[in-house]
Amino acid sequence: MGTTVQIRNLSDQVTQKLKAKAAAAGLSLSEYLRRELTELADEIALEERWDAFVGNGIQMSRDEIIDAIHADRKWE
Repeated sequence: MGTTVQIRNLSDQVTQKLKAKAAAAGLSLSEYLRRELTELADEIALEERWDAFVGNGIQMSRDEIIDAIHADRKWE
């Protein structure tokens, strides 16, 4: 089982907006937030990997980038 996260001091306005988005997606608030946080974590990981390439001056061709993306997806 995963980690439980508690977020304190969310305004009522933010809470209502999140509940509305969850309902529109046909999800519970908990499931909606789990998916959103997972997507956020994946975006951060991608940005960090990209920064590592750029920061090291590594230049890749389009085909190399596509191959790297496909290789990364095989591990998920």
